[in-house]
Amino acid sequence: MSTKRAATGATGSTGAPKRRKTIPIFSTTRCINRVPEFVWQKEIISYLDLMQFSKMRCHSSFNKYWHEEIAKNIIRVPQGCPTVEKAMRIAMIFLNNARSPLKIVLDKGNHKIVGQYGRMEVSCSHITFVGKGKDQTTIRGGFKVENQQNVKFEELTITNQSRNGWGLSLVGSVTNVDMLKCVVKECQWTGMLVSGGATITATQCEIMENMYSGMWCFGANTKARLTDCQMHHNGNNGLYAGGHAVVDLHGTKTDIHSNKCHGIRANSHAKVNIHLPSQHNTSHDNVGEDRHQHNGGSIANINADTHT
Repeated sequence: MSTKRAATGATGSTGAPKRRKTIPIFSTTRCINRVPEFVWQKEIISYLDLMQFSKMRCHSSFNKYWHEEIAKNIIRVPQGCPTVEKAMRIAMIFLNNARSPLKIVLDKGNHKIVGQYGRMEVSCSHITFVGKGKDQTTIRGGFKVENQQNVKFEELTITNQSRNGWGLSLVGSVTNVDMLKCVVKECQWTGMLVSGGATITATQCEIMENMYSGMWCFGANTKARLTDCQMHHNGNNGLYAGGHAVVDLHGTKTDIHSNKCHGIRANSHAKVNIHLPSQHNTSHDNVGEDRHQHNGGSIANINADTHT
């Protein structure tokens, strides 16, 4: 009947047009399962990123494509996931289903981390963050790794300009981290903090222009192995080791210079072992001492071998 306008949805009681309730096409599992598989494959999946992927695994044939994506064991930022932090959340789903280490591949450009002190916690083991090159991919923020194993950073730059921002904070006796061809620079505190028994292995890395020390290693069983790494123009020490930490320096391209305090400082029974000939110019042109030993700390050239 023409008088039952409310039933037809034409107008409300005041005569104003009444909005129809819009039901999304993918609002129910039943609707999703009505979509033919070839439509998913050719028309829908190619437009979804991994965040959308992970939320829509209710389609009967969609799971096939989801598991194929997991099998690749790669999350691309921003192509598959818009931010590093969201990629970290998706990584937990991947690692629960995968049998091999996961890679988060960061494209060229800047990737910002939002959080307290500009840091993101790496919340799982067996994960690699890899960029397109230290001059191409920049993380604007820092990472905290606590009691996680086999975490790697490759071919990227980390800079945390948040207040009291560290570039990398590695904590805990289980933690072991590898770095390859990375730069940590212009952080508002220390570039790299390694403590509580954590282990770091860094190769061809550069730690520069940080507000405080370049690298700070502290605590019993804390270990750092640095090969062909450079630490320069930091606001305090280039390399600080304290509290029984052990740092081993290898590689003829090792270069610690132009820091505003000491080049290498060993304190509180820490050891810095330099696996290079004594004539190698390992630490030089720092404002303070190039090698500063205090309270039982030691810096020594041992097992000198130009090929290490």
